[in-house]
Order: sequence, then structure tokens, then C-alpha cells
Amino acid sequence: MAIVTVSRGTMSGGSKLAECAAKALGAPCLAREVLVSAATALGVTEGFLKERMERAPGLWERLGAERKTYILAVQSALADHVVSGHAVYHGLAGHLLLREIPQVLRLRLIAPMEVRVQAEMEQRRTTREEAERSIAQIDQHRVRWTRLMYDVDIEDPRLYDVVINLDKTTIESACALVVTMARRPEFVVDESGLAGLADFALACKVRLALAVQPASRGLDLSVTARSGVVTLAGQVPRPAMLTHSSDRWVGELRKVVEDVAGVKKVVLDVNLVSAYH
Repeated sequence: MAIVTVSRGTMSGGSKLAECAAKALGAPCLAREVLVSAATALGVTEGFLKERMERAPGLWERLGAERKTYILAVQSALADHVVSGHAVYHGLAGHLLLREIPQVLRLRLIAPMEVRVQAEMEQRRTTREEAERSIAQIDQHRVRWTRLMYDVDIEDPRLYDVVINLDKTTIESACALVVTMARRPEFVVDESGLAGLADFALACKVRLALAVQPASRGLDLSVTARSGVVTLAGQVPRPAMLTHSSDRWVGELRKVVEDVAGVKKVVLDVNLVSAYH
């Protein structure tokens, strides 16, 4: 079993490569499915969430906690989809959403601009000028979006285990390389890896629950999970509890976590600090 994430520029052949690798590995090929699951979890439409996820960075900066919630929802949905340890994902920022999982094979695919322009012209039925402008705008947006979300450069090769250039190879050859690498011992998801995936998926569910519940919304807490035991750690400013006594607030925080399916025990390592600390 293996998990592969495919990052690429628009019209670079990423979807075809993901489909080819998934078929060869006998794994599900994921993209839109994750967005649908995330939208369902938030009680919104797929179109609504997709529009929010693709907003320009300038607007994102004003969304605050709402932005974080959307990202957490997509991460939690993706974690659920890959918890079996077998999947190929070619949706948004998979290599970053799953960066806590060491066995994930992170792939970056690049293609010559002429190939991308031709694909855009054929698919969108546009002129060359329109295709070039569209590709440039989408590429720039993804660079800015990733920088804002994760403070990294999406084109930095250090973010990936392998970068494939389609200038001198084909999708079929690239697919064969990906499949070979995915079957190498360092990327195989064994029993220990499956346990790690289950812990990661549970931690993601808890983070999302904390982001949407009034008692915990906006708090910057570290969340870890191990075999059903969830630990919350961090500092909480006292103004967050002006409307509750400390004991009542802690009880509400604990209940938010306990209500998440799969949680067996909650450990709180939370310190209350002054707002001016």
C-alpha cells in the first residue's frame, strides 16, 4: 500500500498521471471527492467551498478563522480518504496537507509551456494569447496562495520526493517511475504506518471540531492523537473566558473533543495567560 500526492501546474498532465498511477497501484484516485467530503462536513455546497478555497490571497488575508476552518475541513476529509494507506491524490496542496505523514510519496510534475498552452487551447477553446494569460494567472495565484497558507514556495523542489519534467518523457514513463518509487520500502504503508494514519485522521477531526465550536473557536492549540488519546496543549488568553468560569470553560473544551468519534481520552495541557503576556 502507498499514498501518492501529485502537485502540478495547470494543464501539466497531473490528472492523467494520477489516474495512470492509481490504476497501476490498484488505488483510488482522489481529487474532487475530498472537496465534496469537506463541504459536507461543514454543511456547505461544494461550489461554495471551492470558491472560498480559490479566492485571491488578498481576500484570504481578511477571512481569518474562517480561512483556517476551510483548510482544516479539507485536511480532515483527505485524512479520512487516505486512512487505509492506499490512494493517489491530485487535488489542492496534498503534499502540504499530509506533510505529517512520512510515508507519503510527494511528486511534483512540470511540463513545457508550449504543451500546457496547447492543452489549454484545446480544452477551453481559447486563443493562444488567452491560454498563455490564463496559465500565467493560475500559476501566480497558486504560488501566492501556497506562500500565504504555508509560507513555502510551491515550486521549491525540497518539498517533494521526486520532480518529473515532461520535456523529454511521457506520462506513461513518468507513471512507471512513480509506481516503482511508491513500491519502495520507504514509501510502503505498513502496520505502523496505518496506526500513524489513524492517529493523524483523528487529530484532524479534533482540530476541525475545535475550529467550528464556539467554546474553542479561534484558539491556537496543538493537537496530537495516539491510539484514541487526544492531547491539547498551548496557551489560552484569559479574555476567551470572560463569559464563563474557568472550570465551566475547561469542561466545554473537553466535551468538544470527547464528542469527536474515535476519541477515548482527553488530556489537557493548557495554560491560561494574560492577554498582555
